[in-house]
Amino acid sequence: MIIITGSARALPGRRDQLVAASIDIVAATRADDGCLSYGFYANLTDPELIVSVEVWRDQAALDEHMGHAHTTDFLAVAGTVVDGEPDMDIQTHTS
Repeated sequence: MIIITGSARALPGRRDQLVAASIDIVAATRADDGCLSYGFYANLTDPELIVSVEVWRDQAALDEHMGHAHTTDFLAVAGTVVDGEPDMDIQTHTS
């Protein structure tokens, strides 16, 4: 299992666009084979900071997700509305 947590700060005035892009990718990604959980959440003390949590069955499922059009479309939009690089933490768990 792979657990990814991340956060990204929207550029000034661009939060609504980041939220809209996040909403668009959630439904499509939750239908991806191997996606166990996927969501975006608001930081309660910093409204410009959006937090993400993803759980994947394995690396193959994550790799497939990264090649989907809904993922590349999201990343293209995020690249125009996010301030700097998102912070990401990837944890791999084996049973």
